[in-house]
Amino acid sequence: MNKELIKKFELAEKLLSEKQYEESILHFKKILEYNPNQIPALYNIGLCYEFSKQFREAEFYYNKCHSLKPDEVRFINNLSTIFLSQKKYNQALPLLEKSLKINKNQLVIIHHTMMCLIDLGKIKEGEEFSSEKLKEFPDDVLLNKLHAKNLMSLNKHEEGLRFMKKATGFIEFDGDNTKIISN
Repeated sequence: MNKELIKKFELAEKLLSEKQYEESILHFKKILEYNPNQIPALYNIGLCYEFSKQFREAEFYYNKCHSLKPDEVRFINNLSTIFLSQKKYNQALPLLEKSLKINKNQLVIIHHTMMCLIDLGKIKEGEEFSSEKLKEFPDDVLLNKLHAKNLMSLNKHEEGLRFMKKATGFIEFDGDNTKIISN
């Protein structure tokens, strides 16, 4: 990249960090006039659109990044986040699964995957997925809550309650006695 483009890029990034998204987008798009496949500019335009809640536009730019580098986890995750924010769970789920195949230790992506499975009514798949992930992350509070919610959907209330207690803790009242059960 020549010095002029570097200056434009630095200005566009500065505007992005100052939350001046429209101005930042204009500067990044000028960079794309010189190189339409310049991934950092495409990605940052996607960020600007995402931060300003213009999800369709963000989706377009994240898709472009994803098509240029299909195995880049950051692009996969950002695109799945856009779908999740629009409640497009059927589109988010395959991306989340792809991301976890590349890097299985992404706890946020595990949470998002479980939420998708629940929202899509894939309760049996959710039970298998969360049971497997709880072996790796047994003390994760949100994963325990999601697993509990899913178990209760399967009418496995006692087992679900056990995971809910592990996640949140409970206060039990028995006559005059109070017993605090923590996780």
